[in-house]
Amino acid sequence: MLRKLIKAVKNPQIIANVILWQGSLLGVPLYNRFHARPPLPPCGNLPELTEIYERMKRDTDISDHLPFLFATAIRQQPRLMVELGTRGGESTFVLERVAKLFGAALVSVDIDDCRNVTNWEGWRFVQSDDVAFAGQFPAYCASEGIPTPHIDLLFLDTSHLYDHTVQELAAWMPLLADKGCLVLHDTNQHRTVRRQEGRYMLSIENPGVITALQEFLGCKLDSSQDFCAVCGDWLVTHRALSNGFTVVQRLGLDSHQRR
Repeated sequence: MLRKLIKAVKNPQIIANVILWQGSLLGVPLYNRFHARPPLPPCGNLPELTEIYERMKRDTDISDHLPFLFATAIRQQPRLMVELGTRGGESTFVLERVAKLFGAALVSVDIDDCRNVTNWEGWRFVQSDDVAFAGQFPAYCASEGIPTPHIDLLFLDTSHLYDHTVQELAAWMPLLADKGCLVLHDTNQHRTVRRQEGRYMLSIENPGVITALQEFLGCKLDSSQDFCAVCGDWLVTHRALSNGFTVVQRLGLDSHQRR
């Protein structure tokens, strides 16, 4: 152990990384202290959206994206939504409100016990490895009285590891409805991440999710900037800020429609 520490200390790159990280630990909170979050914008007369903007004040790693998750989900007019990765319930809070508006089923899956993030009786929580559960999902829907196993909105926010994300996409994307969409968080992870209002937050350097998505789509994506792209039969819309937020929508175009 001591030998490894001595070797690490002698490595200038490791020393530089430590200095940069420690500088970020001090600099980012100091910068944010003098750059307060601006007032939230007016959001109309839909109570659910007002609640979501209030939820943004918690200032989590996904808070900047909550209204966009709501907008994406509501456009689907869903019958069935599946959330892979629940944690503290931030995305659950949004999807629950969409489910209530449309009378949709919402199923959340997490390897940890997250059953207490909401007390809504219509919510279904499954504590399981999500890749393993994908194979059981059609039978699960039948046992729960869910009319269809075809998912209108699939939200993915789990380990962010490349190998795991590859397995998740292979297991769950065949269950997507004909015009369903996939939403992924953490598609642009870096050590220091810019937030929506100009502040910053600390994160990790991890291209696992975006790399797995690129391989699934067979399309090179520049996650460092906002973009809209078409990869085969998929429309991909990406927001680069706050760890990245990507929507992958099945187009369902016939060959004669793409001329």
